[in-house]
Amino acid sequence: MSEVEHRHLRSALEFALLVAAEGQKRRPPLHVPKELKPFLSKQRIAAGSLGRLRRIIEADDTFRSALSAGAVPELVDEVGRLWLAGRSGWEQRAQELLDAEAAESESKDLQRDLKRAEKRRLAAEQATARVQAEVLVRDQTIAAQLAELDDLRADVAKATEVLAEVRTELIDTRNELRHARDREASATRRAEAASERLREVDGPTERAAAADDVSTMAAAELRAAAATRQRLDAALDASRSFASEMERLLGIEDLPSEPERSARVVQGVRVPVALPGGVISTSAQAAEHLVRSDALILVDGYNVAKLGWPGRSLEEQREALIARTENLARRHGADVSIVFDGDSVVGAHAGVRRTVRVVFSPSGVTADDVIRDEVERLPTERRVVVVTNDREIVDDVRRWGANVVPSNAFIATL
Repeated sequence: MSEVEHRHLRSALEFALLVAAEGQKRRPPLHVPKELKPFLSKQRIAAGSLGRLRRIIEADDTFRSALSAGAVPELVDEVGRLWLAGRSGWEQRAQELLDAEAAESESKDLQRDLKRAEKRRLAAEQATARVQAEVLVRDQTIAAQLAELDDLRADVAKATEVLAEVRTELIDTRNELRHARDREASATRRAEAASERLREVDGPTERAAAADDVSTMAAAELRAAAATRQRLDAALDASRSFASEMERLLGIEDLPSEPERSARVVQGVRVPVALPGGVISTSAQAAEHLVRSDALILVDGYNVAKLGWPGRSLEEQREALIARTENLARRHGADVSIVFDGDSVVGAHAGVRRTVRVVFSPSGVTADDVIRDEVERLPTERRVVVVTNDREIVDDVRRWGANVVPSNAFIATL
């Protein structure tokens, strides 16, 4: 059996020093081992001194018996009292007490640990419940936001459809306005021709009657043409304003705008559309920019079609170009006219297409001449882009202030 450790006898050893100190004050003094005297002035027994004190007391049976007689539970624990009594088998009994005390202490530690673990479990459950509640609220919020997002997407889709309709109407109005301007110019030319014929009429009476007829006819035509143009101008402005506002709200790229007010137009000289910095005029990027502008796009039909679809028949080339160009016009709201050679081509006099104007040159007139006449005829305020690789007309239209886009660059935008 192992010996009881000194630390378990601390209460008995402290009691022994207390009795020894008090015994020295009596008369006659109490018998005390002289080896204890150096320890009487100590406030507390050091752990390293416990073994020495134990041996001193165990060597003096008289002092030990006196201590055993005076030891009370209030001052000395049970293990200490067993040691002071020194009866046979006290070590076994003391060890049993120590084991029981250790088991009780361990049980208390376990209970304390269990209580702490239970508190942590409850705290974890409460935290989990809070997290689950937050997740539920978050899921509900996300579901509500997704539903709102779906509604917004539906609204945007409807607004986009309306915008597409407005764009189509805007293109139609532009085409109608162009035709109205053509009719107004035609009426002016007819009036001028009638005036020329009037000079050839003989006799003052006949000339006066013819002049009245010409004046009445020309004035009526001009008034009708001007009224139509004014109405279409107003419709065009209203459509463009509505489309621009919708595109601003939807965050969509704007339709081609009116010519910038700051652009300087010299009398009788057309100003070409300015390209962004660093953009090469013959590139597809330049073609894309010009198509998006408000300029009239004049396409040299067969010059582009033969380059774009060389393996197809002439008719298939023509139809492919028209179809692709119509899609381009719808995407960007572009004002496009395609000019082909020859009015005797099958299908040349088919119904007018909605988005792209298709023109076939009269008999004996080339598409190049039609394009030249169109550029020269249009007011200088109207910006024009000519799509061709034909050097014979490039120099002419550039001299009249038109932008030129190579056919291959235009094909890249289709």
